[in-house]
Amino acid sequence: MTESYGAIRGADFDTSDTLSTFSMSLEGRDGAGKTHFALMTCPTPIVHINFGDRDATSFLYGMEKERRDKVTLYSFQPKEIAGWTRKECSDSLKGLAEIANEHLKDGNLKGGTFILDSGSSWWEAIQEVKVAPKEEERMASGDKKMGGLIYQEGNLLVRGTIGWIKRQGAFTILTHTKKQRWDAQGPIQGVFDPQLNTRVPYLVEVRLDLRMDCVKCGSPDCSKGGHQGRVQVGRFLKCANIEYVGLELKPPTFKAVYAMQIGRAFPKEEELR
Repeated sequence: MTESYGAIRGADFDTSDTLSTFSMSLEGRDGAGKTHFALMTCPTPIVHINFGDRDATSFLYGMEKERRDKVTLYSFQPKEIAGWTRKECSDSLKGLAEIANEHLKDGNLKGGTFILDSGSSWWEAIQEVKVAPKEEERMASGDKKMGGLIYQEGNLLVRGTIGWIKRQGAFTILTHTKKQRWDAQGPIQGVFDPQLNTRVPYLVEVRLDLRMDCVKCGSPDCSKGGHQGRVQVGRFLKCANIEYVGLELKPPTFKAVYAMQIGRAFPKEEELR
């Protein structure tokens, strides 16, 4: 039975000092350092996929050559000023599948990092390709109900993609932009929500909320004259060790996150340089 269904027996599980990979959601407002954390602190080799949010080429200038040589950047961008077309969204999803298969097959990226930047834009592309056509069909038919089933195919794609990448032995990083929450009276001061697929918080093992605090007063929204300098702060929203949920790292690094999530030091120090 255990072999037929691929069961994992605790009695046979090796908890020695070997590499344990996991998936992580990096959440924060624009400029919170999500891409910096992923590209500059995560283990190499790294494959970074930009879904039209921000060109990551500038980060290559800040890397030592040893690290830069182990980084590969891909970027999907709209060709016209009007923005993404449905075909471009579809092509980007197909391209992501081809890139992932090429870099992850045969364990080529085992122990390295696969970055979807941003997961927010990736989910928007999925909705345009998988959800919007079904909604258009519903409206054309005169059906007034908006059933959750129209999201089923998109949700399955998110779940399947994240699950498949995780099983290839790479660390999986998804960045998610946060936007201000609104109510009937307008924007709610100081309240921001991540733009993500609702399945993501359950699919990833780690969630880290990133922000930039003023060095002098500690405020994330400081605009006082003379208050120059910011420090990146990462707060755990999800971690295997529940004692760390709510804990803040100043500054956050992959090395620190790994130690707290797995319970021991990252075993390949050279891949963090």
